[in-house]
Amino acid sequence: MDIELYSTLVTTGLFLLTAGLVVCLALYALVPAFKEHVNRHTYRQLYGAIAAIVAASILGALVYQVVYATPVCELCWWQRIFLFPIAIVALVAAWYRTKEAHVTVGVLALIGLFYAVYHYYLHFQGLVLGNPLAVPCSSGGLLPACGDSPILTFGFVTIPFMGILVFINLLILAFFVPQKVRSEGVIGVSN
Repeated sequence: MDIELYSTLVTTGLFLLTAGLVVCLALYALVPAFKEHVNRHTYRQLYGAIAAIVAASILGALVYQVVYATPVCELCWWQRIFLFPIAIVALVAAWYRTKEAHVTVGVLALIGLFYAVYHYYLHFQGLVLGNPLAVPCSSGGLLPACGDSPILTFGFVTIPFMGILVFINLLILAFFVPQKVRSEGVIGVSN
């Protein structure tokens, strides 16, 4: 499979996942029957979904890096710094049923989203609009320039855009956790 096909499949999957979660969020707010349906999912299932999304994202990033030899710039590393720990937090939260783990997931996802949006802004300006920007991480050093990307799917999707979708999905799922904390009576660490 070449990198274009891989990028198209990953992007399509992320678009479908994000659209599905946004629809779920809207239905949760507007349709009481759907809210009851969502509330039937357990606390561990929500954290399992968060961990699965992060694991798939880690795998996808490593496939780009190792299989397709895509260079990893400084802003990509910062996104990874805030993405990778979410898997550990989600698994520990699911196992020990910790009460406030969704806050940690949300904060890490928000900071990662900030880096992804900034990085995508640089890509959008340079790759889509043709207005290359001078950025501090493109002055030459050990890491590749942050404004470059070998990936441009559907004419606007780069790896940071995929990161934006991942972090949005994590924030939506983290939103549902406090409802489960209240309904299941999670009060801290239990067996």
